Amino acid sequence: MPLIQRLSSRVIVCFKRVEYFADWMTGAAGPVFVFICWTLIALGGVIYFDVVARSFSPLGLLFMSPLLCLVPLNLYGQYYLVTHVPPGFPSPKARGEDRDISWLIPNPKSIWSGERWGFKKRRELTGPSSGGAGGYNTAPGSGLGLGDGVWEGAGRRVRRCRKCDGPKPERTHHCSVCKRCVLQMDHHCPWINACVGLHNQRHFVLFMAWLSVGCTIVCTTGYHHFLDTFSYRAEWPALTPKLGFTLIYVLCGAIGFAVTVLMLWHMYMVSYGETSIESHDNAYLAKKAKKEGLIYLNPFDLGRRRNIELFFNIAPGGYSPYTLLFPLVIPPASNGWSFPRRALPQHPPKNPSGLHAPELAEGLIARANGPASGLGLGLGFDDGADPRDHGDGNGLGGLNGHAHAEDGMGGYVMGDEEGLTDDEEGGGGWMDIGTPGLGQDQAQGHHDYY
Repeated sequence: MPLIQRLSSRVIVCFKRVEYFADWMTGAAGPVFVFICWTLIALGGVIYFDVVARSFSPLGLLFMSPLLCLVPLNLYGQYYLVTHVPPGFPSPKARGEDRDISWLIPNPKSIWSGERWGFKKRRELTGPSSGGAGGYNTAPGSGLGLGDGVWEGAGRRVRRCRKCDGPKPERTHHCSVCKRCVLQMDHHCPWINACVGLHNQRHFVLFMAWLSVGCTIVCTTGYHHFLDTFSYRAEWPALTPKLGFTLIYVLCGAIGFAVTVLMLWHMYMVSYGETSIESHDNAYLAKKAKKEGLIYLNPFDLGRRRNIELFFNIAPGGYSPYTLLFPLVIPPASNGWSFPRRALPQHPPKNPSGLHAPELAEGLIARANGPASGLGLGLGFDDGADPRDHGDGNGLGGLNGHAHAEDGMGGYVMGDEEGLTDDEEGGGGWMDIGTPGLGQDQAQGHHDYY
């Protein structure tokens, strides 16, 4: 037995070293991937205008002019922004300074600012109410355009990351490549040499969308030129050699297909109010809940239209939808510490009996409806208690007016802030942060967190 234990511990150490090496390699290769991407999209644009666009008739050029202007502008602009705008972090670097922090500070005079071009925010949307106990209810008639969402999670305390020892608000995850926590982290992308998170995910999705449009235009309008590259007798007035256009055309077809699928998948997750990490967790928890006779609900899913509006910050309280047509730095609807949550349905379909999956007992909260739920939405904290306080040792402490899944008081379960993917080896406890400010700049600067 001692020999087997030593061997197993040695194997675990080896796997950890391989993981660390893979993370280091991903970070080190990031600049190379960014250089390759810039080279490909730049060459693709030059070759397209040299081969295809020059062959358009005056009428065809007039018809295509909006796309010929918007696609390059957004293709290069959005990629520049996604590689320069940081994803957002809950705490500063342990060593050194963040050089890109200026991108997170609103500057109406910046050429990338929506306000510079007349796109002003219509109404303040982000942050908890002055009460701070449970956020504010944005119910119909409140004028905030968020339906039944309730802003929570900004006050009291947050988790402490066991890896970087910093604050870890809800929907925040630690990136093993960047070596720090990222607000609303989606994934680490080597093609931008950074994480995709709260502040740059909008640019990431829009870059993929405009890249898909660009590749589609190349494949549709350049088809006859592609056939001409295989004919020795066809005229070829372009400066680009035939082989060069053939390679770019094939590359556009392959990349256009792959990026379009990836973009549609991201938009699908956005429409359900989840990130790539949360999509994995939600699918796992939904499967566990189904086995227990429960219905799992994503707490951040406010409906497809509302989720998309909040993601792009074009809701009634955000910016104009026309900002999607230009490479502009539009701040997110949330400050990264507080997010609107959905309400539980009024009538649970059944009362569960016993639960056998520990994930449901630890990672999910079922809240009863009606008078016992405080505000009748299953989301209010009328007693001011922290709903995450499990002080009595059985996972039920501090949930006054709320029913845990094991109590059998409701047929719906809703995920809390205890993500599974990022804390498989145990969390790092809790830390007090006070209450971040109401605005983006206040929340980012509170207690030296941004």
